Amino acid sequence: MKEARTSMIDLHIDSSILADAEKRSNILKSIDEILLPLFIQKKHETVFGDTVVLIYGNENGSLTCTVKTYPFGLITLTFEDCLEEAAFTNPKLEDLRKSLHNSLKFRTEKIPIVKRGSEVPLYFTTADERLLEYDFDKVIFQEDSPYQNIKILHSPTLGNCLILDDLQNLAESDLNYTRGVMKYGSISYTGKEVLILGGGDGGLLHELLKENPKFVTMVEIDQMVIDACRIHLRGCCGDSLDKLEGPNYKVIVDDCLKKLDEYKAEGRKFDVIINDLTDIPIATSPQGELWDFVRKIVNMSLAVLKDDGSYLNHALGESCIEALKTYENVLSNLPIKVTFESHSAYVPSFMENWVFYEVKKA
Repeated sequence: MKEARTSMIDLHIDSSILADAEKRSNILKSIDEILLPLFIQKKHETVFGDTVVLIYGNENGSLTCTVKTYPFGLITLTFEDCLEEAAFTNPKLEDLRKSLHNSLKFRTEKIPIVKRGSEVPLYFTTADERLLEYDFDKVIFQEDSPYQNIKILHSPTLGNCLILDDLQNLAESDLNYTRGVMKYGSISYTGKEVLILGGGDGGLLHELLKENPKFVTMVEIDQMVIDACRIHLRGCCGDSLDKLEGPNYKVIVDDCLKKLDEYKAEGRKFDVIINDLTDIPIATSPQGELWDFVRKIVNMSLAVLKDDGSYLNHALGESCIEALKTYENVLSNLPIKVTFESHSAYVPSFMENWVFYEVKKA
């Protein structure tokens, strides 16, 4: 399948220059002269108030360029091409950037090429929504469950990677994540009763069963996630999802909120509860549906946690400083007084350091 490419260059120009129609026109003429060797010609020009938009293209439209001026001091050049010879490699884009800089003498920056139309999704984001490009080369699994979109993509460097609703979840290279959330090496699981909330990829279950626990209960709402990971994510779950029940573990396909209510009514308590559900919200105001869910999960978990037990959860990337502070503020204002500490680990498929928490009753 052919792919298209988007290449971008930004010119930073004093806003007073762009506000002067004659000076702006001279700059656009200089850009026009530099674009001519690329065999593209101006096809259309439109003015929207103080903004000028120029559209260039070659004869068959396989290469186009949109030039747009912004009154606050920016000119953007956006190239779209599907040329066989990949006219806009990053080195060639750098050559063009230098030509523009040398001619115009303004600060000029290029944005690395973005590939479009790939059969395999290549772009995801960090926790704070910075763009990441992956080397995924094959779609292993893709289906919509009643709860979410599920993808498992293959990467030569990461192995198979689980993507839920277009968010990186776990790759076969991500033992750091699993050990991070279970606080591996710091908490002894020998003889302990453990509850996993979520964890449908089986990674936590697989690692916990190596630690000689008394019993592990895992509550995952999405059967399709379990089934897909049992087949395609064995680098994480091993054979732990082959059967949903064993001598010292049980996987329950159900809503964890419902099960937490049942455990509270039964008076059942756990030594360790691991929340492997959704990330905490990026929003820095501790209000809204997602934050309400976070509070509800923590409070319901603490109700079935032994007094000397540990509640463990993953949070966000280290770059989400304000959101992490908000989460800590939430923990500090729970009905049940708690103490907490955080630690972090680099997670390969997230391409960033991820933060984890241990919460204990005060």
